[in-house]
Amino acid sequence: MINTKSVYDPVEPGDGCRILIMRKWPRGIGYEKHAIYRWSKELGPSKELLEKWNKNEMAWPYFVKKYSAEQASNPMAKTDAEFIGKLSIDKTVTLLCKEPESDPHCHRHILKKIIESNRRKWSRRNKH
Repeated sequence: MINTKSVYDPVEPGDGCRILIMRKWPRGIGYEKHAIYRWSKELGPSKELLEKWNKNEMAWPYFVKKYSAEQASNPMAKTDAEFIGKLSIDKTVTLLCKEPESDPHCHRHILKKIIESNRRKWSRRNKH
């Protein structure tokens, strides 16, 4: 199971493996205190893409398209996404970013869909 959450929200037992998916480490967050299981920097949007989004230079559908393309073309991101996909078969995984969970315009929601759509393929790969 994959959940999403702001890294600033309280740690809860149901979070399972908490994975930070931001390029830069967020202020005031500690590995142990905030129960960060893994930091997957490559799963965050590129600096350029994030800057354009933050300056309102693109619409959300275009951001989704560009972010998805970045992930598909980055071998390290694909490896991290596959790791999370396989981990989420048997465990709860929570994808973390600094944006509030109520914000639908966060890359963690896109990434969750990408991982869930590929999880079956990745799990079959383990059986052969």
